[in-house]
Amino acid sequence: MDISTREKGKVLIFDVQGDLDAKSASILKEKINEKITDGKSLILINLSAVPYMDSAGLGVLVSGLKNANRLSGDLRIWGLQDEVKSIFELTRLNKVFQIFEDELAAVSSYQN
Repeated sequence: MDISTREKGKVLIFDVQGDLDAKSASILKEKINEKITDGKSLILINLSAVPYMDSAGLGVLVSGLKNANRLSGDLRIWGLQDEVKSIFELTRLNKVFQIFEDELAAVSSYQN
């Protein structure tokens, strides 16, 4: 898995590539928590290059959402591939997270 970060205004974007599973989830969790500790609480996760996610990956995103919310921030997601989208729907996490089709809509949602 490869993770890079960039900023658009106040929004910190994590670009994730590769499977988000038990082997790699701890790396993403560490990076998200590090940025939240630094005061970055408006987080957008780009999952457009993530073909597979398991429960460990979902757990990292839920944890990140809770931590961002504690700082009056939010963690939002964009770019779910079909298989990953199905996992969100089966677990009903699509009702918990704000999920967007494209980055522009996701970044713009933080201005509202």
